[in-house]
Amino acid sequence: MTFRLSRLVGLGLVLATVTPAVAQPALQGPARPASVGLLGGFSAGSGDAGGGFGLNLAFDATDRVTVEGRGLSIMQRGRGTMGLEATGTMLFTIARGPKAAPYAAIGGGVYRTSFDLGNQAMFGGMGSQFGPGTMMVPIQGTSGPTFNSSHMSAFYANRLGQMSVPASGRWGMRSFTDPALTFGGGIRLDVTERFYVRPDVRALVVFANGDRLTRATMTVGFGYRF
Repeated sequence: MTFRLSRLVGLGLVLATVTPAVAQPALQGPARPASVGLLGGFSAGSGDAGGGFGLNLAFDATDRVTVEGRGLSIMQRGRGTMGLEATGTMLFTIARGPKAAPYAAIGGGVYRTSFDLGNQAMFGGMGSQFGPGTMMVPIQGTSGPTFNSSHMSAFYANRLGQMSVPASGRWGMRSFTDPALTFGGGIRLDVTERFYVRPDVRALVVFANGDRLTRATMTVGFGYRF
């Protein structure tokens, strides 16, 4: 009797615990989980800086976690340099108020940058200093004349390899695409149920050949939920 009674009591406790949980309604996801936004801002790193604009797509996986895809184009006017940041990021809501929700961001992707080597800010003026066909080496080269540009960091200049002064004087374009990690944070400010403004600050760490380059990006996003 004692053993049977203990089993009945145990079963009753299990039912008492499980029944309220089953009776509760399922947690509801965000009312408008998907959003699209326009970005505008500023990016700087290793002695260069430029304005940026782009687009982001986001989906609220839970009340606390948002998955974001973001593309940001960066251009330095007059210096022949362009960049493109493409990342996938997880946004973790730290706190949630009636109209504001600060968050932390971490993710990864790629960073592509292109240089117009013929631009005067790069190597466009070298034709008058060195004859066509002159072989040149990176900044840290061991022999021969070196090329140097105050508007190109060693992270990229050292990867150009040996180059010769073109007979036409046209150096052309050179591009690099590298893996990158991104982290930072911001705050989402709800203007209405559908529209929001999102100031955001992130660091982008680019990796190549055992070296790294860090850029800081500050943007303001204008988003629409649907």
